[in-house]
Amino acid sequence: MEEINQVIEAALEESNIPYAAFAVTNSKETLLSGSVGYEDLEKTKPLESNAVFRIASMTKALTTSAFMILAKEKELDLQSPAENYIDDLKSLKVASLENSEIIYSEPKTKVTLHQLLTHTSGFGYDFHHETLSHLLLDEKIAGLLDKEGKFLEAPLVEQPGKYWHYGIGLGWIGRIIETLSDQSLNDFMTEKLFKPLEMNNTSFDISIIGEDRLPKIYSIEESGSLIDISELMSSPQIDKFAYGGGGVFSCPEDYAKFLRMFLNGGKVNGENVLSSETVKQMTSNQIGELNVPFQPTFSPSIIAPNEWFPGIEKKWGYSFMINSEDVPNRRTKGSCSWSGIMNTFFWFDQQKDIGGTIMMQIAPCYHEKPKKVLKRFEEAIYKSI
Repeated sequence: MEEINQVIEAALEESNIPYAAFAVTNSKETLLSGSVGYEDLEKTKPLESNAVFRIASMTKALTTSAFMILAKEKELDLQSPAENYIDDLKSLKVASLENSEIIYSEPKTKVTLHQLLTHTSGFGYDFHHETLSHLLLDEKIAGLLDKEGKFLEAPLVEQPGKYWHYGIGLGWIGRIIETLSDQSLNDFMTEKLFKPLEMNNTSFDISIIGEDRLPKIYSIEESGSLIDISELMSSPQIDKFAYGGGGVFSCPEDYAKFLRMFLNGGKVNGENVLSSETVKQMTSNQIGELNVPFQPTFSPSIIAPNEWFPGIEKKWGYSFMINSEDVPNRRTKGSCSWSGIMNTFFWFDQQKDIGGTIMMQIAPCYHEKPKKVLKRFEEAIYKSI
């Protein structure tokens, strides 16, 4: 394991990525964690060991876990209509782009909790779907940086249950958590998840953990050079709205504790935070015959087109992608994973009792260079076990 640092350092150098932080865990303990590289392009300021990261969509697995705790407490039926729990979902429309015009129709069925959890509700993201991209350009929907969460008001882009489309469904799950718990999303998740897991550097509220601990964000230009885009980002401080699909700040050591819970069947320090039944649900295929497909881009400066492990069928559990075959020299069949838009990545492999996360802060998401860093990191871990 001591060679992992050197592998990451070489991969960063080769890919011209300034820094990364990482952690590796098994079901017993964190095996390794560290930070590599420099926060500045002049290489005078090493990445701080206490840096925290915008983990973006790695939030989704945290929100889902919190919701599954709430669902058990409240005895919720995951197949029940989500509008039963929040009125704002009662007036949904399905939008389609036809001859450069948006046509609206009624959904044939009601969106369920299960569909919100599995990206089969019909909601999408503007950077992955042409209809939503069109609506955003016409200022008919809000962008994802909207501080009040008005982007949740976007229409569906498919009939519920018909396709797997990555989207804003977990934002609605976050809203439902707040409605049913009568707590803010951050308070509920801190009480039910972050504190029991001792994730002391994880929160929706950056003021709690320190904005000065956030490293700079860079963008990879077409030439391969880097530019600092930190000043272009909106303030990381939340007001009232916390986005359950992407608003958490964390660090590799904390996220490794979360992964370890799944390697332990839901147990933390001998106590069940999640039941073994819930862990099985979350880590099993929940989308039937549907698959996680190639994801196009309609905003290439933010996200590159991507398909994970082409040629291998990918399923979806509750907030995890599941590869249906072994990935050569990497994760085994049935491993669970996902990522965040700033090129933060995680996976856990129950068969091999190993999990890892590596965090960068660079755009665009899924650019081949940060994906190469992930690949080298993961291969090095499997070589060492």
